[in-house]
Amino acid sequence: MSCWLAEKSHYIGAATLKGQLYQVSYYPALVAGNEWVLGDVYACPSDVWPHLDIFEEAVGLEPEYERHLTPILLATGQWLSAWVYWYQQPTTSLKPVVGGDWLTFVNVT
Repeated sequence: MSCWLAEKSHYIGAATLKGQLYQVSYYPALVAGNEWVLGDVYACPSDVWPHLDIFEEAVGLEPEYERHLTPILLATGQWLSAWVYWYQQPTTSLKPVVGGDWLTFVNVT
């Protein structure tokens, strides 16, 4: 999936959005919140999204994630709307990712 996606997408840059990250397992969960969460933005053609929805488990009757257009702030200072996968399950038993940077969190813990 990652090689195919790399061929289909174009890196736009780093960005932040308002939310809260949690550690589900080896992957993060983004939910509504007031913390700045760091991520990367890619431009993808529309035929990629159905494949990403399956990969991100954003399909079915009770999906783990849902994809929504979300305001994000690029590192350049430009605001835009981007598709973001939001976690749909309870977070009560999950560990918060303090600081909103998943890659730093997994490299420290």
